[in-house]
Amino acid sequence: MSDRYNIVTSMVSLLLVARPGRMRDGLQALLRTIPEIEIVGQADSELQALTVISQQQPALVMLDSSLAPGEMLPMLVQIKDGYPRTRCIVLVENAQQQGAAREAGADTALITGFSAEVLHAAIDQVLTSIRSSSDSEDEVQHD
Repeated sequence: MSDRYNIVTSMVSLLLVARPGRMRDGLQALLRTIPEIEIVGQADSELQALTVISQQQPALVMLDSSLAPGEMLPMLVQIKDGYPRTRCIVLVENAQQQGAAREAGADTALITGFSAEVLHAAIDQVLTSIRSSSDSEDEVQHD
């Protein structure tokens, strides 16, 4: 398996990017219920997030749209350009933001107000994608 993206056995590393507060606390609590997820950092700004990503190279980044206005989409583009294998789940406030996030490279964009089940399903889908690409790399390296 690839060390570069911190995919160790069945654990998938995650960076949570959201302003401090109830939303981030709630997301963190929910993410900790998912055994395959290891939260490797938290950030509340673009600079912090990009620093953690360059150091930790998480397999998954969860971005909340509550960041400073105009910060989320450029950050998403930077993440996808610099770390194309990093998966991104973006939490947005409306359908317009959802479309913009998908255009900017989000693997999944959920409109706030989603249920825990919807978030779990989105994470499961992304985890499956991460594992599939990791397994494909292992096969190529062993050929």
